[in-house]
Amino acid sequence: MGGKRHQRKGEAIKYDPEFAGPLKNRSCTDIICLLLFLAFLVGWGVVTGFAVYGGDPERLLYPTDSEGRVCGRGEFVNKTYLLFFDLTRCASPKVIATGCPTPQVCVSKCPSENWFYTGGETEADRTKLICRDNVNPMDTSKNVKDLVINGHCAFYYVESRSFGRRCIPRDITSNVGTIIDALEATYSSSSTSPVYRLEILKKMVDAMNYVIRFARLQKVAEGVFQDVQRGWWVLLVGFGVAMVISFLWILLLRFISAFMIWFSIVAFLLLSGFGAYYTLNKYLTLRGTSNATFSDMSEMEQEFSLEFSRYAELETTWLVLFIITLVILVVCLFVLIFLRKRIAIAVALIGQASKAVGSIMSTLFFPLVPYILQLIFLVLFCGVAVLLASAGKANYRIMCKSEAGCDCPAYKENDTCSMETFDAALCPNASCQFFDYVEDPKVPWFHAYNLFALFWSMFFVSAFGEMVLAGAFASWYWVFDKSKVPTFALSMSLGRTLRYHTGTLAFGSLIIAIVRMIRVILEYIDHKVKQKTDSKIIRALLCCCRCCLWCLEKFLKFINRNAYVYCAIYGKNFCVSAKNAFSLIMRNIVRVVVLDKVTDFLLFIGKMVVVGGIGVASFFIFSGEVPGVGPHLPEMNYYLTPVIIITIGTFFIASAFFDVYAMAVDTLFLCFLEDCERNDGSAEKPYFMSKDLMHILNKKNKDVDKED
Repeated sequence: MGGKRHQRKGEAIKYDPEFAGPLKNRSCTDIICLLLFLAFLVGWGVVTGFAVYGGDPERLLYPTDSEGRVCGRGEFVNKTYLLFFDLTRCASPKVIATGCPTPQVCVSKCPSENWFYTGGETEADRTKLICRDNVNPMDTSKNVKDLVINGHCAFYYVESRSFGRRCIPRDITSNVGTIIDALEATYSSSSTSPVYRLEILKKMVDAMNYVIRFARLQKVAEGVFQDVQRGWWVLLVGFGVAMVISFLWILLLRFISAFMIWFSIVAFLLLSGFGAYYTLNKYLTLRGTSNATFSDMSEMEQEFSLEFSRYAELETTWLVLFIITLVILVVCLFVLIFLRKRIAIAVALIGQASKAVGSIMSTLFFPLVPYILQLIFLVLFCGVAVLLASAGKANYRIMCKSEAGCDCPAYKENDTCSMETFDAALCPNASCQFFDYVEDPKVPWFHAYNLFALFWSMFFVSAFGEMVLAGAFASWYWVFDKSKVPTFALSMSLGRTLRYHTGTLAFGSLIIAIVRMIRVILEYIDHKVKQKTDSKIIRALLCCCRCCLWCLEKFLKFINRNAYVYCAIYGKNFCVSAKNAFSLIMRNIVRVVVLDKVTDFLLFIGKMVVVGGIGVASFFIFSGEVPGVGPHLPEMNYYLTPVIIITIGTFFIASAFFDVYAMAVDTLFLCFLEDCERNDGSAEKPYFMSKDLMHILNKKNKDVDKED
């Protein structure tokens, strides 16, 4: 039975007296995939060239007036804000498809007072007018009423503030009277009933929601950007502290690995417990005060108030955080209780990884290379995405001045038009206004290409780092005398990877990139389904598909990682390496599940202790709960901005150090499994594993003097 089982899972590795670690005689692998990857990068360059040629990022940063001109640029360099002549016209649901059918002009500042047209023709009335750029309000040959009714000038405006460079009324309720008076004076409306006033108020609220929907993200982005500008040195200090702590943590693992692992476990439990206590206390403190204050706000005030810092003042936020931290605490406790007997073996394996890292200290700094490469690809992706999003030609459409329609056969509402050929005399009740930018039909495909290029390049660089580290740590393991590890083990592994196996990296990363792209497509489909149907069956099926693809991606990453280790040792192509590594794992599946995954869990806990400690400390510092620190910090729009950025940055910094250990553990574990199959501890076939590992696994070499 045992022989049949081994045949199904591949033959056990046989003893080879000449084997001494990563093979030096090897050849190039998966060349076709390498050529495909290079061709794909050339295509990415073509897409980048198109984006640079046709893109205009300032269109995304600045609003555009009714004639397609960008506020704050060119002739409007001093007019950076956009004013809507009649914001109530933006309240119709069809504005999403047709745009806001009211003239929009660039102004140097938002109105600081209330004004409406009263029917006067005096010079004072003319000086109050805000008109289109090509209209001179002081020209007495045109009366004010014609300018207002024909949409050349605004017939009212109220005190406003800038929101995403759009002028939005400060207080709707108090300005309803001004708007009604303006409507009466301009269009001879006689209805001043409370119902009519309520209708105007609702229109204004709906209109402002429409404008804010487009301006909110820009507003928040500007606030975050300002915070980064003001507090860049604080962020650098936070990143520096994170790097020092991560390095010291890894350094201590080299000498006192058992103590550091147990300390990580205790610290993680304490942090989780403190997080649960603090969030629960915050929730109970805010209960009955924060929520009541928020619920008393009007809908519009809530729209303005929901910013980063505002969320920290809501009791619901802290309740959700309490539940999350409590679940994490309980899950970790159960995991540690059930796996307590395996932790000792996992600690020993981490100790061996510590010795390997200590013998090849350059591996601690090598992750900077793939991180810099990934950063370059990420910046390239973002730049191309922004340029593609801003590429396109201005699109103009017919807008009717009244809600009843244009009332003329020459033009129909929402028809495309041209500013040069539009004749207002044919239809006085219509205007040709800027609607949006029409993108080239190829742009959506370029976006997809750009996204896939990001996935493939990022996974390629990640695979490159894994294979280089695997080759270095395998060189350490397969040296019988650990004091005689090759001096340039990392450099030799780097050279082998670049010279022979970039095609294998391209092959493995392509598989993961395809799965990730399918996941993104499913997310897009799910988003569209949410908008068009409430079918729970369809949503459930999509959810199952997304879950299955997530599991598939995790499984393929596990296979790829071990394939890279095998390729780094034997120099075989991707398919052969994946097959052999998977067969080896399946022949030792119990050890893999029990031992390798426990070590991954312990390293993850250590990383979370570093990230959680830095995150909690930055939260208390920037929220003002640490006395004496506030006056030395720059003023922030959102105090959570530096907290979030520092925490995310700490996660990546800590990952750079801890991933080295994780790769060392995975490599040494695979080598250990092969060592057990290849050798038996006799004088002819001694084990290469260290004495500590042999002692824990009840193995030993006979009559062999071995350096640990």
